[in-house]
Amino acid sequence: MHKKPNIISNYWELIDYNVHHIRHSELKASLILTAYGIIFGMAYDVSGELIIPENYSYIFYIIVVTLICFTLLSITFSFKVYIPRINQKLKKSVFFFHDVNFFYKTPDKYSKELVRVMENEKELKELLAEQAYINGVIASEKYTNVTKAIRYMIYSFCALTVLLLFEFLVM
Repeated sequence: MHKKPNIISNYWELIDYNVHHIRHSELKASLILTAYGIIFGMAYDVSGELIIPENYSYIFYIIVVTLICFTLLSITFSFKVYIPRINQKLKKSVFFFHDVNFFYKTPDKYSKELVRVMENEKELKELLAEQAYINGVIASEKYTNVTKAIRYMIYSFCALTVLLLFEFLVM
């Protein structure tokens, strides 16, 4: 006799899958910000030692401005990973942390609603599907932002490399 798969667990697995991608994007954004922190520290230490010949100063400043622009874009998209935007107006859910905090004012009210939802399979599936949708939207936005942050970080590293080569060649 075959055991019927638990359909509800499929919803939870989908939610967990999306949460995994959310965490992964946040980890990447943290690593990007950490790398920039290290680079800023090193840049501060050596900035006083840079020699800029006057006849090449405009090239130096163009490279520096380019580096700063790419760096600011990368950092901006890294921070956007931590600020999810939920634009959809969905029904109140016992699974959505914001609703738990602002709609269900007491533990008693929340627990009664949670028990009621868990006993109503159709409503339970609907709320889990909506939660999976919300988590999927958040994961997608975070992934898009961290991808842009990585792209601009690569551009800023290229600009930094050009700056270092320029400094090496004019010395």
